[in-house]
Amino acid sequence: MFDELKKEILKTEKPTVHTDNSRWYRTGSSSVWKPSITTILGAVINKGIGFETWLGNQPSYKIACQERDEAAARGTAVHNACEDYLNGKEIDGTDSSYGDEFNKRMMSFESWVKNINPEIIALEHNMYHPDVAFSGTFDILANIPGKGLSVIDIKTGQPNESHILQLTAYKLLWDTLYPDYKIKRLYGLYLKGTWISKVEPLFKEYKYMPEMLEAAITLYKLIGKGRTSGYPTNNVTKTVFKLDDIKKEEELVL
Repeated sequence: MFDELKKEILKTEKPTVHTDNSRWYRTGSSSVWKPSITTILGAVINKGIGFETWLGNQPSYKIACQERDEAAARGTAVHNACEDYLNGKEIDGTDSSYGDEFNKRMMSFESWVKNINPEIIALEHNMYHPDVAFSGTFDILANIPGKGLSVIDIKTGQPNESHILQLTAYKLLWDTLYPDYKIKRLYGLYLKGTWISKVEPLFKEYKYMPEMLEAAITLYKLIGKGRTSGYPTNNVTKTVFKLDDIKKEEELVL
């Protein structure tokens, strides 16, 4: 059954992904760019009191941004390592710039694979459908014994309400693209890097909540920069300035 699904995935047109300050997708057969679900949720959902407290305790906003970017880079390194691991590659964390925190997260991931024994169907699958207002990329699609076809998103932070909507969006997109192979379960896989003596990945199941997702998309449409289609705006910074250029522009207008 899933061998046929894997063949169907390979035939699916892969979208182009535009990344700047946000992520937008389109396919070669469509001229319409759609924002990723993480772009939408990042614009409409507050990061919570924990984040606000952390931000307020930083010496400056600049330092806070540096720490945020370092955490994002660490998360990306863990995500890439998990994908490589599932593809059969050896992960050598000896020289990791993130030290034991990276290795403890990988030990958590390895423990999850050993205990759950997932049948991997797809990794880092980019999804776009012309009838869906958003796009997105999940981390793992797997058949979990006794649970069925499941989408799993790897997280290196704490559980957050937005993860419910992110996973709901992945299911909605997937089910629209592959209606004969609908996703049964939604999971967040939280890999801790601070455990002391016991490897303890948190494998948290979430409910499918399309009504709440629609509310978030509606809110995104209402805010100033909220759009659900159209090419992402690129701000072009000038580097050459000359008064004569302004005069020429005025002549053209007249």
